[in-house]
Amino acid sequence: MKRIICIALIFVCSLVFTSGELVAQDFEGFDSATLPPVTNTLGDWGLKIVIMKVGQADAILVMTPNGDTCLIDSGKNKSHGNQIADFLSSKTVNGVGNIKTVDLLYTTHYDLDHIGGLPQLAKRGISIRKAFDQGLSKKRLVTTAAGRRSPYSEYVAMVGDSNDNMRQDLDEPNFVRHRMHYGHVEHIGLEDQVEIRCVSVHGDTEGSAYDYDINPADKVDFDENPGSIALLIRLGEFEFYAAGDQTDDDWKNHDSAGNPMKPVEEAVLDSGAIVGGNDIDVIKVSHHGSDSSTSKALAKKMIPEVAIISTEFVKGQNLPKKIVLKQFQDNRCYVLITGDGKDPSTQNYSDSAGTHEDDDFVVLNTAVFNDQGNVMVLVSSDGSRYTVIGSSFDKTFSARDADNRR
Repeated sequence: MKRIICIALIFVCSLVFTSGELVAQDFEGFDSATLPPVTNTLGDWGLKIVIMKVGQADAILVMTPNGDTCLIDSGKNKSHGNQIADFLSSKTVNGVGNIKTVDLLYTTHYDLDHIGGLPQLAKRGISIRKAFDQGLSKKRLVTTAAGRRSPYSEYVAMVGDSNDNMRQDLDEPNFVRHRMHYGHVEHIGLEDQVEIRCVSVHGDTEGSAYDYDINPADKVDFDENPGSIALLIRLGEFEFYAAGDQTDDDWKNHDSAGNPMKPVEEAVLDSGAIVGGNDIDVIKVSHHGSDSSTSKALAKKMIPEVAIISTEFVKGQNLPKKIVLKQFQDNRCYVLITGDGKDPSTQNYSDSAGTHEDDDFVVLNTAVFNDQGNVMVLVSSDGSRYTVIGSSFDKTFSARDADNRR
């Protein structure tokens, strides 16, 4: 009996009581204490990815040591645009120099929280060399019914297509807009060593097992989220996946031939769209950690070491959901949240209304790191290892798939 009591006490002591939850402290991720960290010193890193703290919105900066810069989405408002501009303009902050040109802009879709910061970049003197998006949108109006300019109109003006026709007219000298297509590849870096590949857009993942296009160009009211541009960024063996608000639901049940449709995330995983297999090192969790995105299958098949959620708790949205945290924690993946993702009234993360699977789930504070601010991913020049840094997180990982101890 004494032995049983002793074992019970040891178990209890291995838990911490926090805000009404028992939080275990024995999570083991896939970081390596033996690998030297990649530092933020010019010459040590070959690729820098910064997932910015912009509330429940997205803004991701991708940089190489020679100053090539890619921006994936631009936040929701003027302050987010200023954050991006401040980062680009300060060598002390970005580690490279005063950057006045974004070489590649990727707008995953046209929701305000992904395009709203862009006009402020122009006001700060930052230009765009080449921009990619979903193309013409029957859902979006350049001028609202009340005769006002819409946020979408500000976006198309910024990419030089003020009349929104996807072609350069005589009065559009600053036209840089291109419709994204599946499989399109861009390179950045002094020797083009960083590859940026589109693996899905409008749900099109024309890989070996899923080769039909589900472009809803004829639908006015379709949900743009599943059709978000999904990008795979690679340097050596390091891979980063970002897909805007891509979901594991779909907005179209059948294709034109009457065949049943797969959810877009499932299509990406099954199609062969991700070159070299589905193993990903770092993922930007889609749709700010909503329970309709970044499915259990995605978390299990991509098996990332780190998942980053760009959000903060907004009442009514209540993101991120615990079911998303569970999917990554169960797969030994660290989760970093840029803002404060806890409900201030309970100091806990929110249950999903769509499933009871997370009702009794215990979030480990050694697996999920809240309110991390700008999260920086520093990749070594050869792409063999990387370091992820948040306000209270600093861990180094191998990018070699064989080193992932699954």
